[in-house]
Amino acid sequence: MNEVAESEASKHEFPCQACGANLVFAAGTEHLRCEYCGHEQKLGTENQAPILEYDFKTALAEVMKQPARSLMANGKEVRCTSCGAMTVTAHESTRCAFCDSPVVLAPEAEELIPPESLLPFKIELKTAREAFKSWVKSRWFAPNDLKHRAQVGRLDGVYLPYWTYDAATTTAYTGRRGTYYYVTENYRDSNGKSQTRRVRKTKWTPAFGTVRVPFDDVLVPGTGKLPRPLLEKLEPWDLHDLKPYDPGFLAGFLASRYDINLEGGFHAAKQRMEPVIQNAICRDIGGDTQEVLSMQVKHDNVRFKHFLLPLWISSFRYREKVYRFIVNARTGEAAGERPWSWIKITLAAAAALAVVVLFLYLSERGG
Repeated sequence: MNEVAESEASKHEFPCQACGANLVFAAGTEHLRCEYCGHEQKLGTENQAPILEYDFKTALAEVMKQPARSLMANGKEVRCTSCGAMTVTAHESTRCAFCDSPVVLAPEAEELIPPESLLPFKIELKTAREAFKSWVKSRWFAPNDLKHRAQVGRLDGVYLPYWTYDAATTTAYTGRRGTYYYVTENYRDSNGKSQTRRVRKTKWTPAFGTVRVPFDDVLVPGTGKLPRPLLEKLEPWDLHDLKPYDPGFLAGFLASRYDINLEGGFHAAKQRMEPVIQNAICRDIGGDTQEVLSMQVKHDNVRFKHFLLPLWISSFRYREKVYRFIVNARTGEAAGERPWSWIKITLAAAAALAVVVLFLYLSERGG
């Protein structure tokens, strides 16, 4: 290693001033803590720079990138041999946080856009473990041995990459406005008697126009290694508390590199914007019901941020399938995937059916 590289690496090392061991970030504080002697050292967060947003088109042409390993002190990239997840760690790592498969040291990968801010860990490992235990116990129709297979003691603290996008949208649309009206119809009932009833019908008229909808901080995960519906259960995040990036916040944790790039993230953001735009169109059309036939959306003044969000993750295998439990390490909100015990479900269904049969039997005897 040359002198310049050695000097740069030393900036990101956090030796304990009391005993010399490596410090780790203490969740819920702004301190680094020594796991051996308990000494604490405050991070330099007093003079925080503002969190900036960047022009999307300019970034695509001129964005500066850097190796993922530079995210933390002594960082190295490891690659999962099963799901392919690329994670940066400063410690020895043998298992993937996303699928519990073995990891290997990764060769030099493509450089990435560095995050400029993050939300530090706030929920401690102990609290996350308790949430995991409670979640496992509450899975009524899970196999009996789930709590043993789930390896309650294994929870990884991982920073996930995220993008947010702002945009001013202008949408030209065509559609139809539906207005309800009622008519009286004659019909014959099951006894052959003539009856009347009111029937609702819809009168359709063409509609067209333009709607303008602004978007701010549309949130998109920068990785596909965790299912998006699962991650969305952890929202909302307290993005107003984003901190300028400091390697000290990552001490003792893992950092996942993004596999959904800036352009791919914007494509996902547009998908999240679309239902909001459709609702605005329906309001603009008016009437009792609406149909949107076409939309031509223009996105202007697109800006973005790239940052890291903290999760506690447990990945466990059950009958060769991977299941995951995740905790928002800011709010404690938890979500997970679980296997089902079809034996328990069948027994519960049989018990419910028996109760219904018994009720009918007693009803008949009482009658």
